[in-house]
Amino acid sequence: MNLTQLKKMNRWRDGFNPLRGLTMMQAVALLEAGERGEYANLQWLFRAVERRNATLRAVKARRLSAVMRLDWSVEEIKIETSPTPNSEISNLKFEMPSLAARQAEALRAAYERIDNLREAVGFLALAEFRGYAHLEFHRGGDGGVAHFEPVPQWLLFRQGLNGPWQYNAEARSGAAREDDPVLDLNDFLVREVEDPINEIAVISHLRQSLSQKDWDGFVETYGIPPLFIELPPNVPADKEALYQAQAEAVIGDSRGTMPNGAKVQTVTPYSGGTTPFSEHIRYQDECIVLAGTGGKLTMLAQSGSGTLAGGAHENTFDEIAASEALEISEVFQKQFDARILAEKFPGAPVRAFFQLAPKKEKPADVAA
Repeated sequence: MNLTQLKKMNRWRDGFNPLRGLTMMQAVALLEAGERGEYANLQWLFRAVERRNATLRAVKARRLSAVMRLDWSVEEIKIETSPTPNSEISNLKFEMPSLAARQAEALRAAYERIDNLREAVGFLALAEFRGYAHLEFHRGGDGGVAHFEPVPQWLLFRQGLNGPWQYNAEARSGAAREDDPVLDLNDFLVREVEDPINEIAVISHLRQSLSQKDWDGFVETYGIPPLFIELPPNVPADKEALYQAQAEAVIGDSRGTMPNGAKVQTVTPYSGGTTPFSEHIRYQDECIVLAGTGGKLTMLAQSGSGTLAGGAHENTFDEIAASEALEISEVFQKQFDARILAEKFPGAPVRAFFQLAPKKEKPADVAA
């Protein structure tokens, strides 16, 4: 896949704003299209909402930050064998540590060669928001993988929910066709997530936008208290127009002088009690945070940030990252490690693996 060429072919999307005029009916239709494997417009909408919704943007940043703090390593599988007169098993006892060390060395060399491993891990983490993430293998001169190229989600689709992944070279709307190229998964790392966060976020964002629009209209109507000028008594009829003009000038500029006897009268602009707009918008924020933290949080910040309350929030994202690290590690183990080890150690059991995990803190020096 020549991504540079594909991006040039799809520059028309650069000027397409999926949020302009978006209705709830259209958003639901796009989500339903995604169930059929039609992802181009849906993923373009996901991209726009990630950029425009402050809460989703913050959740994304916090989750990515926690994932990026993880450390990668290649671990050996330790095999313990009990003494036995069987020569084959006895030999296995001595061969396994050597095999594990050699496999670990081969994997470590393969990963150290990747020039964007950190970026690749972050892109796989974004599958939690977008539903899937594909990394294409770019090989060096000797045929070894040297780069994991992130594939924009709108350049992929499939026939049905579980059909094979296919190129959408034109990023066109609609379903995949039989003649659209099928991805050779031997050249990709793929992570899929059954229930992406953005499916919740799109609906919440649209509801927030509608509430904000109504709130703006409310503020425009009732935000500035209405003022009335009561003219002095016994104003001559031929002077009423002059008094009226002077009163309007005073009200419009909020300053000026009026004839003796004139009074300023105010009217309560809204007597319907508390408006529902802020609560409704806050509830949509809570839905996004709930989805983005697996129900662990309902808000991203609260009083006490920087103290125990702030630390609890930070720990929550670290816990989420540690759990997500297991899933991302498994993607690398099954789709990259297995190929490296099968090529270099054909027929041998797997005795080493790639792992993402929180950085191990070094023990503090003990004073003598």
